Amino acid sequence: MQEQQRIRLKIPSNYIYISPIRAFVKQLAQRLGFTQIRVEDIELTVDELCNNAIEHGSRGINSDFLLVLTLNDDCLEILVRDKGKDEEEANWLQSGRLEEVERQMSPKGERGHGIFLARILSDRIEMNSNAHGGTDVRIVFLREFSSAEAGEG
Repeated sequence: MQEQQRIRLKIPSNYIYISPIRAFVKQLAQRLGFTQIRVEDIELTVDELCNNAIEHGSRGINSDFLLVLTLNDDCLEILVRDKGKDEEEANWLQSGRLEEVERQMSPKGERGHGIFLARILSDRIEMNSNAHGGTDVRIVFLREFSSAEAGEG
């Protein structure tokens, strides 16, 4: 694969779609050549971030969130973009809440497991407010090449 390829999915904010999303992302990661362990990391992380988008960011009958998968030669980049729930929660990252979430990101806390898992399982994570008053969470998984693949080129 020479060029960057992008898959954009607009997903209704309903938990019934999480299982098919997981299956799709798992199969894609397998076909991209990720190791089985990395495939499971990717699948779990996408599950957690999509659940967070529904629970905290884009809840409602007519709401949705965006899942963007960017395929590069050396990595898989995943963006989960929600729209925010209401005016009170709009731009919550701007008000210092990110530091609060990061403090609570631990296996011992009751909340914040999704972001905690995304941080430890992915190679990079970035969280920002978006223009819709919601949150963008971008994660990157680097591909591991076998010695045969590394020698090609």
